[in-house]
Amino acid sequence: MVEVSGQLSNHETRSQVAQLHAVVLEQRAGGFAPPVAAEPTPRRRQRRLLAPQVGELAAAYRAGVPVNDLAAQFNIHRSTVLDHLNRSGMPRRYPALDSCQVEEAARLYEAGQPLRTIGIHFGCHASTVRLALIKAGVHTRGRNGRDATRRSE
Repeated sequence: MVEVSGQLSNHETRSQVAQLHAVVLEQRAGGFAPPVAAEPTPRRRQRRLLAPQVGELAAAYRAGVPVNDLAAQFNIHRSTVLDHLNRSGMPRRYPALDSCQVEEAARLYEAGQPLRTIGIHFGCHASTVRLALIKAGVHTRGRNGRDATRRSE
């Protein structure tokens, strides 16, 4: 074995490998049994919904039940709920603001409240509030409080 030293040598790794090799040789000489492999983790059980259950899911969604609640009720992931709804042709429900909420959001925004705070107040994302304000003709400000020069319509 050629000894290499300098900037690119791996002395620490070499010593760790040598120690590991010594442990393996010692175990073989002492008659130790090889370590037992850990038990594999059980696979997640796939939960498949039957057609009547998908119908119940769609009806509950149409009635206004949130996606996260449906996921808990049917014991499936929220993305699976959305997949079932998309496959059944159900139009998606997005958290939108009605006209009264847009007016209140505009008042709060013009009073200096950030979009994030307004979104939390109405239970939706700040971008939803921003789009509603833009559609209502409210002039939005930039991140630093300056006028926004770039707006999407």
